Amino acid sequence: MRLKLDFKNKLILVLIFLIVCFFRSPYILTEGRMMAEDGQLYFKNAFENDFLDHLIYFAPNAGYYNFIANFLTEISTYFSIYKAPLIISYGSLIFIILPIILILFNNSYLFNNNLERVTLCLLLFITTPNTPEIWLNSINLQIYLFISSFLILYFKREAFLSKCLSKLIILVSGLSGIYSCILTPFFFVKFYIKKKKNDFYNFIILLTCSFFQLSLIFYSKLSNLLYVSKSQMVSEPINFLSTFIYSYLIKPIFGRELSYYFSDIFFAFLEKKHLIILLFFFISSSLLFLIKSSFPNFLKNDNIFKSLLGVYLSVMIVIFVGADNSPPTGRYATIPGLLILVLIYYLSINFPRKYIKYALKFLVLVSILVGAYEFRPHSKYIRFLDCINCPNWKNEIYKWELDTQYAIKIWPYNRKDMLLNEKN
Repeated sequence: MRLKLDFKNKLILVLIFLIVCFFRSPYILTEGRMMAEDGQLYFKNAFENDFLDHLIYFAPNAGYYNFIANFLTEISTYFSIYKAPLIISYGSLIFIILPIILILFNNSYLFNNNLERVTLCLLLFITTPNTPEIWLNSINLQIYLFISSFLILYFKREAFLSKCLSKLIILVSGLSGIYSCILTPFFFVKFYIKKKKNDFYNFIILLTCSFFQLSLIFYSKLSNLLYVSKSQMVSEPINFLSTFIYSYLIKPIFGRELSYYFSDIFFAFLEKKHLIILLFFFISSSLLFLIKSSFPNFLKNDNIFKSLLGVYLSVMIVIFVGADNSPPTGRYATIPGLLILVLIYYLSINFPRKYIKYALKFLVLVSILVGAYEFRPHSKYIRFLDCINCPNWKNEIYKWELDTQYAIKIWPYNRKDMLLNEKN
């Protein structure tokens, strides 16, 4: 199937994705909302302090600097406090849609034609790893910035304006969390192989950001400020393994509801530990089947796939070392889940055995269809997107203006609030 995409059609596609964003949560994009640390830490600090003080602010218990959260919350303070959540939401929307723009308007080693280009857009935008928890808030934009940096890593030749934009994106990404810094050695390898100045500059930018972020992490660690989680790996190995398999391997493809449906059927006949053994056997058998199906030769000869696998493993290591819950689920499973889908997608395009390619294409299709169905959740997670007896921000600010000691209720509602001092 041949799909033609000229400049006009690409712009139309971007507009369609924006409309889909509005469909996912009309409330957030009409009323706005202050989400957790967006309000408790970043907006509070921006509101109570001047520009320079807020510019250098970082949350010590997280251990890293989040430039994009600082920037958007600072910008929001230049508008009416009643409009601040909307400014943050629409600022976040720009960076959520950015990977779509990068895919549509650049050539990449990850796809060969326009149909594959659009498929990659859908995989990275609509599938279930994009949990409601990370949607339209500045604190989780580091995830979408990682995706943008990841896409830039696989760009082919770029025009001058694209090169400048790429450097700016990489700089913002590296200064907005540790995720994008994971890509530093991969940008170096690309420069080493391609010998292009642009790749070298990208590497230097990320290397500088990595040293900066690591210095903050070490400072927070030495000061005993970092949050430390308790792992279930030793105390509850069965629960740990089942959570890992579900969050990182099953849910990205089959989604939450379909996975729960089949697990309920299996649990009617099997105990949890037996189901884990069965799943482990199935995964091992699948890997063995791949090994016997020209996979070792493919892995040896395809440098792009090797780099994708390397990025995935590097991300997994960093997440399991640095996450504040164990096993790391929810937002922590977003990037590994998306990378698993990209690995499957890349194999479905390039693997030499046709019957395996068709099977993998089927999994890609399933993940997109399930993602479309769950894009607006049919479960309790809709509370991350819709207002169900939620605190109205304008009403909360009105109460605060009457009494500045009032704790302003924010999202996730019934769980979070914030104290806001008057501006200096």
